[in-house]
Amino acid sequence: TDWFKRTFSDPQIVFLTLVLVIGFAVILTMGDMLAPVLASAVIAYLLEGLVVVLEDRGIPRWLATTIVFLAFVLFLGLVLFGLMPLLSRQVTELVQQLPNMISVGQNALMALPERFPDVISPTQAEEILNGIRREIGSYGQQVLSVSVSSVVGVLTILVYLVLMPMLVFFFLKDKDIIMGWFGGFMPGERGLADMVWREVDRQIANYVRGKFWEIIIVWA
Repeated sequence: TDWFKRTFSDPQIVFLTLVLVIGFAVILTMGDMLAPVLASAVIAYLLEGLVVVLEDRGIPRWLATTIVFLAFVLFLGLVLFGLMPLLSRQVTELVQQLPNMISVGQNALMALPERFPDVISPTQAEEILNGIRREIGSYGQQVLSVSVSSVVGVLTILVYLVLMPMLVFFFLKDKDIIMGWFGGFMPGERGLADMVWREVDRQIANYVRGKFWEIIIVWA
């Protein structure tokens, strides 16, 4: 059609379309395999804003990168060794209190026929209780199977915890080298793609800043 010829006769539009198609294809086909790389790239992109702020204040990039990366590792360590033990302790207390909670619920359920004989009979209460016991038993089997299969997941998380910070650091440190390498595969005339990227970058920056202040306000 005329619209198709008019639109795709511009090489910059063709280039932008190819970049989007290839990017989505890579994510859809190799997203699981490249998950740590993609996640590290996103984190490095978010941290790059802090590096730029420090650079604008006269701090060399290598030092700004080191400061931001150490702050990121400190935050990650705070989450892992500060919040995770607290969450684990809460879960442990819940598991310990679970038998008592079940016993209280059982006694309350068996007392219903005495208090409301016209609403529920002892037989109905017993049937409900047996159903709850069956559900708890099946749930316990599911938890056991998940706990066994989650060993691989735990090992994967440990690998990510080592691999991703290293990737984040090198993405920040070698940003210019990486961008130059990617730029070597791109045509010289890519003004439209650059304009779209700048707009996306601006919108993402506004979104991140908005979420940051939202978190600060909610926590306050």
